[in-house]
Amino acid sequence: MILVVLTFFNEVYGQITGRITDNNSGEPLSGAVVMWGAQEGTTTNSEGLFRIEASASGLLTLTASYLGYESVSKKVTFKSGKPLHVNFALEAKALVAEPVVITATRTENRLTDVPARINTLNPIQISNIPTSSSDELLAYIPGVQISRSFGVLSPKSTVSMRGLSGKEQSRTLVLFDGIPINKTDGGSVNWNLLNTDQIEQIEVIKGPGSALYGGSAMGGIINIISRKPSKKLEGHFAAEYSSFNTPAARLSLSGRTKPNDSTGFYWSLNGFARRSDGYVVQPKVEQTRYTTKSEMHEIMGGLRLGYDFSRVRSLEVDVKVYDDMRGSGEKVYQPDGNSTDHDTRHFRASYRDRLGKTDIAATAFALIENYAKVNEYMRDNSYTFYDVDSKRSDLGLLLNSSTELWPNHRVTTGIDLRQGAVDAADIYYTSTDKIINRGQMDFGAAYIQDEYSFLGGKARLVAGLRFDYAHFHGGEFSIEYPSEINSFMAPYQINAIETTTWTALSPKIGLQYKPTIETRVYSGYSRGFRPSILDDMCRSGRIRGGFKIANPNLKPETIDNLELGFDSRLFGYLRVAASGYYSMGHDFMYYTSTGQTIDMGYAINPVSRRENISKVEIYGFEAELSTQPLNWLMIFANYAYTHSQIKDYEVVNPLVDFNLTGKFLTDVAPHIFSAGVNINVGRIKAAAYCKYTDSMWINDSNGFDDTYLFAYKYPSVFQVDTKISGKVWNTIWASFSVQNLFDVKYYESKGSVNPGRFITGEVSFSF
Repeated sequence: MILVVLTFFNEVYGQITGRITDNNSGEPLSGAVVMWGAQEGTTTNSEGLFRIEASASGLLTLTASYLGYESVSKKVTFKSGKPLHVNFALEAKALVAEPVVITATRTENRLTDVPARINTLNPIQISNIPTSSSDELLAYIPGVQISRSFGVLSPKSTVSMRGLSGKEQSRTLVLFDGIPINKTDGGSVNWNLLNTDQIEQIEVIKGPGSALYGGSAMGGIINIISRKPSKKLEGHFAAEYSSFNTPAARLSLSGRTKPNDSTGFYWSLNGFARRSDGYVVQPKVEQTRYTTKSEMHEIMGGLRLGYDFSRVRSLEVDVKVYDDMRGSGEKVYQPDGNSTDHDTRHFRASYRDRLGKTDIAATAFALIENYAKVNEYMRDNSYTFYDVDSKRSDLGLLLNSSTELWPNHRVTTGIDLRQGAVDAADIYYTSTDKIINRGQMDFGAAYIQDEYSFLGGKARLVAGLRFDYAHFHGGEFSIEYPSEINSFMAPYQINAIETTTWTALSPKIGLQYKPTIETRVYSGYSRGFRPSILDDMCRSGRIRGGFKIANPNLKPETIDNLELGFDSRLFGYLRVAASGYYSMGHDFMYYTSTGQTIDMGYAINPVSRRENISKVEIYGFEAELSTQPLNWLMIFANYAYTHSQIKDYEVVNPLVDFNLTGKFLTDVAPHIFSAGVNINVGRIKAAAYCKYTDSMWINDSNGFDDTYLFAYKYPSVFQVDTKISGKVWNTIWASFSVQNLFDVKYYESKGSVNPGRFITGEVSFSF
């Protein structure tokens, strides 16, 4: 905080104005508090400006301080009726300001006041990380695992943590400004549609968070918070060029009618576009005359409008439009060959207010994705061509309130209403078939949470409970005008799949004690759950190695988690944090054989169905070190260990199913280590990061994979990323980054090779 203590000697009236800036960069220190005496004060705005209505004259002693900076005192003489202007340039000290987080409790708290393991990224950290997509910003957070097979060319990415399989994005909840963006149909997240220039902060909450946020929050929650306009007019433009002939551009414009004020109208407009020639993703032994580069193009535009009636009352509307095409590297006759397309429309409207001591908020959202996929292949001189046309929608209304009912108690309550639906068809052009699948899931939930502080604020207890109800209906799997090519699916048609319901109860409790401002210890218990995706409940069709049929009777997976952790700061500048956890999962979903086989025209394959059949044990440990020994130098290192094992597997069909008891979860790295250094000297910023990801099991049986990789495990990977940027003139910056500096090539889940070294040069302009 900025504290300006003014010592007054005589009664007068006038103004004292000034500006508080960083001594090295000259950047304003905004949001600071300027006080004189013991009680009176005001705040600096986003330009670092403050104004004091003085009521005394004579010799004044002004002392300015800001968290993370050395205090400065000045003595000045103030005369009645004459304005006085005083500037402060503060020197940063080796202390990183503690961020304020909102996701963990849905209320504002300092990070170390929440009894949970939370990691954050601020705008400075985000700008330093070498990345080509929003999910890669999370790569160096302890224990976070990212699966992005083809880098910028990947049609989707999976971010997982806390020992849950990297194949399932639906076990980690992702929010954008508090809105869930995991799709009900498949649980996936389209990380490609997020503009990294618009991100103000990222909050990562480890461990189950279903007590507040419901389904998919088994491993944790990732909330991406966008930047809010503060100036009358500001803008940013960036142009970049990367490997594989990949040009891109990003644009942001924003403003508000009352700059640096808490009231008035504000707006922002942003967008980006990118294209790439791509590269050949298939290994040489699998390339054919139809193999081609996996080219791509994408474009996004966003508009945000808002009005602040006061500091606590506002209305905001946000709209995003996104479209892309990503090829898979195989082309027979179609212009783009085998490819995927995501036409996405994202809408959010939110209102917040304060009634007495109660903060209220209401948010409505809609996420509409028209997913299209072109499938064409030549097999035995027979050509097959069909499109997947899938309309996916997620709608919701979120209502919550927070109030201080008793001394030291803050109670948060809320109601969530959501609906997820899919209406999809495989439309064949080389036959008459049209294969239809559709279904809908309606969700309703209510929750309550109490935050209680005691022992003079040194101890804190957070307890919560949430009840979820879901209703599946409108399911269908059918074939119109079936031909011989898909006749094997005909016996599995269901024009009206049975409706089902399920419920989930998610408790949590966390206790924390802070003996000093620099040290805390916490423990907690929480339960999370993951509902089945619609794809498993209403779609029958091809999967890797066979054919699967729909199962509308799937129950949610659940996980119970115990956790213990601590944080401390040693020698004033070395931050140490560690946490250990033990989790037991129930009703995990796996494909099991029905005992039937099916002739799919090119092979005899088993028929499978997803079932709740397994108990899973997960435990692990995370440790973090970070330090800023000098004003211009920041260093970090972290390590995560995870043990994820199937403890009790119910064999549905002993004749054909493999007993997975004692086997390890696939796509989980037992050991992850990362480290990095950031340097900020004058106009130059430089960063270097490295990450080691241990080898992972390829399949559920932990056996030899003879389909793609011809191995038991994915190989371990050590990767180094670097970035350097500098101010070349006034408001123009240039940067150069290299991801995967040593060009490490490795194979991913479908036997495709990663892009290796990826180089990007960028020039940006801001005003």
